[in-house]
Amino acid sequence: MSTQQAPRQLPKIKFRVLIIGRANAGKTSILQRVCDTTDSPVIYRRNGWEEEPIQLDPSMDHGEHKIDDEIVFSNHKGYVFHDSRGFESGGVNELEIVQNFVRQKSGEPRLASRLHAIWYCVPMDNQRPGLDLKHFKDICPDQNVPVIAVFTKYDQFKLDVEMDLEDGDVNGAETTPEIQFEENYLCHLGAGAKYVRLEKMHKPDGCCKELIEETARVLNDNVVTLMLVAVQRSNVELSVKLAVERTLPHLESDAEDIMKKCLRSFPYIWFVSAYAGLLCFPPADVGCPLFSRIL
Repeated sequence: MSTQQAPRQLPKIKFRVLIIGRANAGKTSILQRVCDTTDSPVIYRRNGWEEEPIQLDPSMDHGEHKIDDEIVFSNHKGYVFHDSRGFESGGVNELEIVQNFVRQKSGEPRLASRLHAIWYCVPMDNQRPGLDLKHFKDICPDQNVPVIAVFTKYDQFKLDVEMDLEDGDVNGAETTPEIQFEENYLCHLGAGAKYVRLEKMHKPDGCCKELIEETARVLNDNVVTLMLVAVQRSNVELSVKLAVERTLPHLESDAEDIMKKCLRSFPYIWFVSAYAGLLCFPPADVGCPLFSRIL
């Protein structure tokens, strides 16, 4: 009888994101690109102690979702999304709903149930950036969940500025898309705020690489960062970038220490099948108690 120990398996990691934005902010397109799918998500709503799938309009632009609903794509169940319609009507009640949700989910005892990041979507094909960004600084009063401003339709914004220049509506010597962006959008974020600008999200080749990479950078917990990397296991470029950023300051260390620091950015290869004859790296060997924190 074989005494070979069965290889340990990666736990079912859940990276949880709250996405905020009014109708037509491009939220559905962002989540589909992040999960590499064109399918509609499955929406789960808690009923007592159980979560049941519910039938709603698959687009998140119609305001039918509750913020507690869990939005999951069948091809990429490592992500759990929550949706807020934003503050289109300017009501204080909507802000309180979001703040209460953030406080509740950021304090969950289990890491898998906790809120890990907030994506605040602002479409740039409108003339009211101040209203869209009015509550950006108020979303997370405790400042324990990173908030990233996601400016969508940036390609349309650049086109609009260029057309205004051609029509003579603005002074071309003093105005460029970058200057307009800084004066009308960045000024509302505050010093040190994190943001990305997304383009071509309506096209098949649109991607959210910058959003994922910025999210990984701003996470203040190494374990949560590795959770994001784990659910992005097909994104080898992200793992390589994180490995390089974390290893460069330690190049004077010995080879074994450098190897372990590199491996921290590849959690999905820590445990591999013994059948393949490959080496298995337990979490302790790479210096990160990932699995005990999640379970």
